[in-house]
Amino acid sequence: MGLFRRTIRAKGPDRFLVDLPDELREVLAEVCVEIVELLDGDDVTEHPALRRVFPPASPDDREVQDAYRELVGSELLRSRRAALGRIAATARDTELDRVTMETWMTGLNTVRLVLGTRLEVDGETMPELAPDDPDLPAWALYEFLGAMVGWIVDALARTAD
Repeated sequence: MGLFRRTIRAKGPDRFLVDLPDELREVLAEVCVEIVELLDGDDVTEHPALRRVFPPASPDDREVQDAYRELVGSELLRSRRAALGRIAATARDTELDRVTMETWMTGLNTVRLVLGTRLEVDGETMPELAPDDPDLPAWALYEFLGAMVGWIVDALARTAD
């Protein structure tokens, strides 16, 4: 085995080992709970921090937008809440099944969307920040979550049928 271990690695076709320090597990659980609290607020589809989580179907046509929200809005909200809740409940687990791993992928991407909105990410790389910049921890988390989603995708792809 090489010098570095994979953070997410397959134990079998449907089992995955998650090698994270306890501190990172706590952060994952906490941010997921925070986002669920945002999702439990009033009119979440209009909340500025959630605009990337619930993108408009047709920003120029309010009627189409309302119909879209009526059609899929509650299911999107339910699935996002469920994914984030599942991550919070399993963040301390060292072994996860395939369904939970897929749920982590979805939920962690939701957290990235919220953080990306807050940080006004425009698709470019992380900006140069001073060590005392108040946004540095949020940017570090954003970058880490991107890596986590990539590791999950890689692990799932390696075990796909």
